Amino acid sequence: MRCCHSGKSYRLWGHRSSQRHRSGETGRGRLRIDQPGAASRRGSRALSWCGCHHVPCPDVTGAGRVRATCRRSFVHERNPHLHMLDAFHRGDVGLYTGTMTAPALLSREAELSRRDLIALESRLREAVSRFLPFKAYSLYFPREAETVEPLWLPGEGRLLLPLIHGGALLAVFVARGVPRRIVRSLMPAFPGLLALCMENLALYKAGRTDALTGLSTRQHLVERMAREADHVRTCFANPPEGEGDLGAPLHRACMGLVVVRLASLRQVARDHGYTFADRLTTELARELSALAPEQALAARTGDYEFALLVPAAASGVCRKLAEEAVQRLSAVSLRCGLTEKAVRVCVSAGYAVYPRDMEGALFERDMAEQARVLLRKARLAAAVAGEGEGSEGPGVMGFARILAEGGAVVETHPLSRVMVNLGRSMNAREGQRFSVWSVAYPVRGGTHEPRQPLYKGEVVLLEVREDRSVAEILHLGDPTWPIEPGDRLTLLPEEKGGDARRDASGVQVDPLTGLYRHGDFLARWSEAREGCDCFALALVRFSDDGRDPEGRASHPEQLMAEAAQLCRDHFGAETLGGRYGLNSIVFFHPDMTCDAARESYRQLCDLLSKRLRIDAAVGVGCHPFLAYRRADALENALKALEYALLLPEPRVGIFDSLALNISADKRFSLGDTFGAIEEYKTALLADEGNTMAWNSLGVCMAGLGRHGEARRYFEQALQRKPGDPMALYNLGTVCQSLGETAEARKQYRKCLKYAPGHVFALVRLGQLAEGEKRYAQARQYFNKAARAGDSGGLVHRNLARLSMRQGRPDEAREHLHDALLRNPQDAVALQLMARLYLDGGEDPAMAEALSRQSVALRPDLKQGWLELARALDARGHVAEAREARLRAGER
Repeated sequence: MRCCHSGKSYRLWGHRSSQRHRSGETGRGRLRIDQPGAASRRGSRALSWCGCHHVPCPDVTGAGRVRATCRRSFVHERNPHLHMLDAFHRGDVGLYTGTMTAPALLSREAELSRRDLIALESRLREAVSRFLPFKAYSLYFPREAETVEPLWLPGEGRLLLPLIHGGALLAVFVARGVPRRIVRSLMPAFPGLLALCMENLALYKAGRTDALTGLSTRQHLVERMAREADHVRTCFANPPEGEGDLGAPLHRACMGLVVVRLASLRQVARDHGYTFADRLTTELARELSALAPEQALAARTGDYEFALLVPAAASGVCRKLAEEAVQRLSAVSLRCGLTEKAVRVCVSAGYAVYPRDMEGALFERDMAEQARVLLRKARLAAAVAGEGEGSEGPGVMGFARILAEGGAVVETHPLSRVMVNLGRSMNAREGQRFSVWSVAYPVRGGTHEPRQPLYKGEVVLLEVREDRSVAEILHLGDPTWPIEPGDRLTLLPEEKGGDARRDASGVQVDPLTGLYRHGDFLARWSEAREGCDCFALALVRFSDDGRDPEGRASHPEQLMAEAAQLCRDHFGAETLGGRYGLNSIVFFHPDMTCDAARESYRQLCDLLSKRLRIDAAVGVGCHPFLAYRRADALENALKALEYALLLPEPRVGIFDSLALNISADKRFSLGDTFGAIEEYKTALLADEGNTMAWNSLGVCMAGLGRHGEARRYFEQALQRKPGDPMALYNLGTVCQSLGETAEARKQYRKCLKYAPGHVFALVRLGQLAEGEKRYAQARQYFNKAARAGDSGGLVHRNLARLSMRQGRPDEAREHLHDALLRNPQDAVALQLMARLYLDGGEDPAMAEALSRQSVALRPDLKQGWLELARALDARGHVAEAREARLRAGER
């Protein structure tokens, strides 16, 4: 090999096979470095192949021969410290062929910087020490590159080695106490060796760095967390002895992990493409790196997730860092060229602190396992923070606060059950009670002040799963304001029974009402019902809304005590009763029939109204009823109570076919179509003449696309109630979907016979006439519908479409204006208005603006994207028009 400094040639000896190795035969390879200083750029090519081991070996241009042996050691004849091949086999040096260069393997984010040299100083020192012995060293960061060649200062005993990467001088490695003989022999080889060390560091950084963002990888984060957790355990295992040292290591007795969740980034990728989402992710990562403290480690732990590890950070530091991350990352935006909208992501952050958020047997696991558990806890906190706001600020939640104030209603189920986002992983357990509150209530006036949360009711956890729980609604503060998804939960304090009274069996009773508490009543009722073939379970809910407060107890708890006493006087003190929430009580009546329960509770409602001036609603579930079991009586009573709330006074509802119908309607409104179908059929088993159940069954089947079955159900409803306008209109709609336009027209006309002002029947008839090109008759139907009342702009939109078909653009424009006045968010009207502008040769910029509004409101509207493409073509934006047509093709 010819050295670029001395011009001398050196040989590289390599064994071609084990037989040649035994016989002493060797092979030769040559490589040339063209110019001085090129070692930093081409040093990665200074490699040849060892025929014995088939691994690349560095071609070191030393002053003596280099010998490769099958011991997998690379020994310089004049320098016993040069053992580079061992580094290859240990994985410290990347294995690549002579046709590849390390910079070509690295992304831009993985390039070395001066900060990286500081972070990897120990690894750099170890790499240099393998070929150069020294007693001391230091790193020098010059402002300007004075020289790019090694410099030996014999008078000072220092060797200056420039560290070059990517053609730039990053630092100078100053080695002290280097033997003169080694410096003289290795001086020409230093550029190649240092270049190899720098590329080794770059490869090491690339192995633990995310290629897209430049942040650390998840594996590197977990390894660092495991080391930090070990430091924390060491602090507690070796406490200070108190002899003047106040415990210096205790400042590291904790660490914090902040997880930043980019919830809407998946939707951004779906709407704007994955390349656009990657660009936005890169910008978010840069902002996160800018706000991270000096000692923190920023990592990308998922496609839509970042993390910050902050050593020696308590909960206060983590909370402030999480709030700043949410604020700054939420402000990052990237403009989409097609829609000209600034795209942002919804950001939430959660944090967990070690060892505060770890408990029990988790401390017995190894450090890597504890690190992953802490990451999972921080992820849970971030997920909960994305669902609502806690006391720690919008979009921020600590793991320790999830159970107390991070709960939320996820789904509402029938039978007064809800699914909440609290599970075993958040330390939730059965029997815990939560108050429910919300800020989503109507407010009159134009105030912009933040709304105060209002109390909605109370729930108790019945079944706790890993990350979800099923809870039962104990009561509602306002029966007309039901618990809905998104309502927040607050943990109620545990009941302290020290002052509670006890009954004869020693069971605690409520000190206010003298009745059993909720859990105790359920336990006693479970025992008592097994010996009864016939019984009634009644749920009584009290309300004082709209009543004269004169002569009535002012405090709600006192009012509850007086109502409970009146109930005990009415039914007898021996009646089994219990509390069911703050404003409800429940009674068990053995051997009581439905008729007897209805009459008895009507009398009770009259007494409550006359004596205490409060309203009461009662739901009664009786056994036996159809195929329901004894344990189903409580759920049946809850359904009957929902039915009772809709009745006039006295509000006493019995669980029957109508109660089942109302419960099924609730399921259908919540999207549980199949559950609603099951309950509608059960209602028909209880009463075959329930026409509402027949009609509702048809609606469910039509929604599932089973129009033939839906038609049979509507016909069954009309057999029992021939003049039902709702069933007639639904039957006409199904016939129209089946292509039977004549039968559909017949049913719509029958509907108008019994309900002359039925707007939708008139619109349907007008659409049928328009489809048959009988435009005059269609206009008559639409005009009748407009006179009957069109609050949403539906009729005017149909009139505009009809006018466009008849070639009346001015009239169509007027109708579209009327439709948009009634509903400014009408995407179809906006799309039709854009078509008018384009067809009339008017300003395409206005058409573009209208089309953009239309597709923003209804991204699934194919015609909106097509009109946008036409407008963009008219303005000469060919690329964006092509993108809009691609969007339309996806619909």
